[in-house]
Amino acid sequence: MKIGLFGFALGMSAMFAMPASAGVVTVTPSSMGDWAFTNADGNSLVGNNPTGNGSMVNGPATPPAGTGSANLATGNGTTGGDGAEILASSGYAGVALSSITALSYSTFATSNNTQQMPYLRLEVSYGNGLFDQIFFEPPYQTPTSGNPALPDQGASVLNSWQTWDALAGGWWDNAGLCGSPGSGVVSFSNCTAALQNAVIVNDRGVPDALIGVGGIQFTVGFASDTDVFNGNVDNFTIGVDSESTTYDFEAVDATGAPEPFSIALFGAGLSGLAFSRRRRK
Repeated sequence: MKIGLFGFALGMSAMFAMPASAGVVTVTPSSMGDWAFTNADGNSLVGNNPTGNGSMVNGPATPPAGTGSANLATGNGTTGGDGAEILASSGYAGVALSSITALSYSTFATSNNTQQMPYLRLEVSYGNGLFDQIFFEPPYQTPTSGNPALPDQGASVLNSWQTWDALAGGWWDNAGLCGSPGSGVVSFSNCTAALQNAVIVNDRGVPDALIGVGGIQFTVGFASDTDVFNGNVDNFTIGVDSESTTYDFEAVDATGAPEPFSIALFGAGLSGLAFSRRRRK
């Protein structure tokens, strides 16, 4: 199996290894691999959300893998909820959606707008150089909140770890080719068929998207400016051609020393990446 990797400048010297082809990869502040935190404001300008914060933390409670997780937070009750905090991987560029054989992750949320949990977004290119974004959102995975033809994965709740089978769940896309939020979500295979020959990309090619943050993104935010989001992600598994890798997010590095981590992807002089703006009532 060959997984493409699009490198990008971070304003610091860093090496990004190719994802492992199988097994468990531990991601820590001192060993991020292809993973990185970033944020965006309500106008989709990357690195411009002062309330956005991403870090590897211990807990909360008992994570499904190890003792830590990745925390994503944005909004202060007055501003910032219309922006987002993002944890992205750049290591799967070029992977065809049709070759994905496993896709799951776990969430823990302590604050949201009564519905949004950390959601999974894939940046893709399809057809003749067209670009789209597809979304898996935990609140749309029951017969009443989503598509009753898809598996019932239970209602999303606060202050509890929950594991989501994204490959079996409901998806929607920004272009309107494969589903819509809520009861309009469709299967992953439906999106794969609708977006013919779709592959994951790190940079979707819009004029001001000078640098790609990564084609696999866990996100909170892009809602109302007064919303407050605080959620955690762990135990992300992705399978490509039946070879699966699980990412365990931890706050402790290989030496056992705790190392708080919060990083902005772009230094001075680098332009922001335009994200498709997502609004939620």
